Amino acid sequence: MNSSVPALVVLAALGLTSSILRAQTAAAPPPDILVSGFEAFGGRTENASWILAQEIAKAFPQEVRSLQVPVVWGAPLTTINNVKPLPQVWIAFGEGTAEFQIETIAHNLRGRYPDNHGTKPATPDVVNAAEPELHQTAKVEGLAEALTQAGFPTHVSQNAGRYLCEEMLYSLLHAQKQHPEALRLVLFIHVPPLAQTVKLAPSKAGAPATKQKVDAAWLQAFGKQLFASMRQLGLLASVPAR
Repeated sequence: MNSSVPALVVLAALGLTSSILRAQTAAAPPPDILVSGFEAFGGRTENASWILAQEIAKAFPQEVRSLQVPVVWGAPLTTINNVKPLPQVWIAFGEGTAEFQIETIAHNLRGRYPDNHGTKPATPDVVNAAEPELHQTAKVEGLAEALTQAGFPTHVSQNAGRYLCEEMLYSLLHAQKQHPEALRLVLFIHVPPLAQTVKLAPSKAGAPATKQKVDAAWLQAFGKQLFASMRQLGLLASVPAR
């Protein structure tokens, strides 16, 4: 028998194994990311935070799912508890600021404002007998700077507003403490309302500041840049594919 036959068989087997490994690697799912926004409130018919969440989900359909949160006291924590399994990354958006605002502190204290049902909160705290204050653990200063340099005015904030936005952030940070092995990263970002005009930084020294009207296309561009900047800064590096 030709001695080269076994060698050919081994080589063929190795080639088949390599092909299988490459196929498995290529088919590995990306990180599981959930983006959420709120329903319309305050008499408006649309909410920029929900528009942004949907635009991101359309831009990254293979790795991102979107979820709408009611503007109702208690809804943030109920919504989070109903998501099973929890995503590895949850990026929540809320509407109502003059530029993009990454929130870093959440208080276990509600404001006395009516929700979409016209109801004020039944209890003063978001989570009973929990920490009075929770902090964002991810380093987001570089993210705000990168987004601003890309043309999306963004800053880091320590005042989330004592309404459903702060309740959402507190609920997410609380859930992350309860399930750190599942919920690896949470962010909350305030976004400007639809149709609002945002002042952009001048493109060069001495040039006048330009303005941008907030619409779905611009929000989608922000969403794409947000993900690009997060990847560049390694914020998604610790999130393994499932």
